[in-house]
Amino acid sequence: MRLVLLGPPGAGKGSFAQHVRDRWRLAHIASGDLLREAVRAKTPLGVEAERDMTRGELVPDALVTALIRERVAGLAEGQGFVLDGFPRTEPQAVALDAALREAGAPLDRVVYLKTTPAVITGRLAGRRVCAACGQNYHVTNRPSRREGVCDRCGGRLEARADDQPATIAHRLEVYERQTAPMLAHYRRQGILQTADGDQTIERLTDELGAGFRQAGLLA
Repeated sequence: MRLVLLGPPGAGKGSFAQHVRDRWRLAHIASGDLLREAVRAKTPLGVEAERDMTRGELVPDALVTALIRERVAGLAEGQGFVLDGFPRTEPQAVALDAALREAGAPLDRVVYLKTTPAVITGRLAGRRVCAACGQNYHVTNRPSRREGVCDRCGGRLEARADDQPATIAHRLEVYERQTAPMLAHYRRQGILQTADGDQTIERLTDELGAGFRQAGLLA
């Protein structure tokens, strides 16, 4: 199965993708993780991206495409994937469609996680991310076993710079203005599916998984 996740910041795209990565045996491609790794490494692209990310702005299309191109091309033949954080704009979606058609691997589903503003704010304010491996946690909803320490690799957990209250509202405005029009793009293709992003990851996984199996997309 080839799946793209859409939704505003805090909708749970990254957490859901990490959850189904092993459960559904999909490759997880997270453009946000690629960007943050470049920022931490202080690469030229990372320095450029940091200016946009800390302001809550979308990173330019060309920069995102440059970072993700190698990861997409490196997937094994027939390997399914779940992609979150990309595409973020309609031009990116058009470019992704073309690239996947050329590879003989068009998207099967695009899932939009519809999430209320109150839930989004609570998730982002409490989110913690491992500085080493990128695993997501939440101080209340999904805490690590040891406070401040990643269960997966032992790395340090930290709040993201763009999860600050002053930035959250602006990020949601940017999403509505620049990202939401993609819904119409995928709706025209008949592959858009809307899901309740307010529910738990476990319930969301069960709900979507049942539908995907019925459609023959999952074993």
